[in-house]
Amino acid sequence: MMYSQNTIRNVKPLGVGLAALAASLAMLATATPTHAQSSDEHFQGVTIGAQAGWEDRTIDATVLPDALNTALDDSRDGFAYAGYVGYDHQLDRFVIGVEAGFAPGGKTLRADIPGGSIELDSKWSADLSVRGGVTVTERLLAYGRVGYALNRYRIRGFATGTTAPVASDGETSDGVIFGGGLEYALSDNASVRAEYRRKELDGSLSSNQVLGGVTLRF
Repeated sequence: MMYSQNTIRNVKPLGVGLAALAASLAMLATATPTHAQSSDEHFQGVTIGAQAGWEDRTIDATVLPDALNTALDDSRDGFAYAGYVGYDHQLDRFVIGVEAGFAPGGKTLRADIPGGSIELDSKWSADLSVRGGVTVTERLLAYGRVGYALNRYRIRGFATGTTAPVASDGETSDGVIFGGGLEYALSDNASVRAEYRRKELDGSLSSNQVLGGVTLRF
């Protein structure tokens, strides 16, 4: 059996645009401030945090050569977790920021095929996104996000009755991430958040996530 070639892609224009925005926000963070942070602006500064929750991953794609017409069609859900860093800038009620996230591992998708089985084993995922929102109250922020996502995984084929793969191929899939949520400031330096996000990647690989997070702000 042979698998599709590596599809590690160059960063798309969306990724380039996000990188440019990240650089602009970094310059803004280090520039001499012209707007002093008031006591009711709780979403300003460099951020670092962790989040965890529920994820449902789905794929429905042909991952073997077309002549074999073998599809991987599966959906799995369960626990997911990740870390993130970013920068937020608040001006009165409006907040705009950039955030980078990384998650190790992920759900393994599997399907039976004639003579064996095939698996997609996620190794890691990463994303770079911008988010913008407005404060509903002094401490509650409603926001949305959109960005660029990557997922590194390995496709493995197994013959019936064997535990060692008879074929294996590593690939990287990319696409978009989007979603929204609410963040509540416990203080100027700490907040909690709840968020829904969706990823749509190459090869019909997608995921839905509902996550809760804790953010420290400096």
